[in-house]
Amino acid sequence: MNSQVKYKRVKINWWIILILVGTYVLMIFAYIHQWGNSPIDKAGLIILAIIWIAVCFFCGRFKLIIDDKLVIFRSDIWTPVKIHLQQIKDVSVVKVSLCGKMSAKLERYYFYYLKRAVNIQLKNGKIYQIAIKDAQIVKEEIEKRMLIHNNQSIQ
Repeated sequence: MNSQVKYKRVKINWWIILILVGTYVLMIFAYIHQWGNSPIDKAGLIILAIIWIAVCFFCGRFKLIIDDKLVIFRSDIWTPVKIHLQQIKDVSVVKVSLCGKMSAKLERYYFYYLKRAVNIQLKNGKIYQIAIKDAQIVKEEIEKRMLIHNNQSIQ
């Protein structure tokens, strides 16, 4: 069976990009007008541009991919979390608080800072909580793949 991407959600963090670009524009003005006691030089401006571009590239996107075998959520910063559908015990939509309790068995990932999240409980007791828009749709997509996967494994 060919595993094709069935559901994909990409979130770009524009607020991080806008803050970094605004800060860089301020540094350009500081270079042009030579503000301060020890103004920035051209080499420093170029090095900071390279660093800012790298930070924008690595901090700017979050991805959720649901296919026939895996649920994958990742950022460009951390390694992807891959969950096999056969490991999932239960999927539910829950209300969360941003300052909720942390535990060793609960891992939270915030695609959006919302009060609704998808809880993915594994058979080993570990719980992944993904705060994302359209949490109900994501839950339904995962359950649909679980049903298809279970029907194929029975046959």
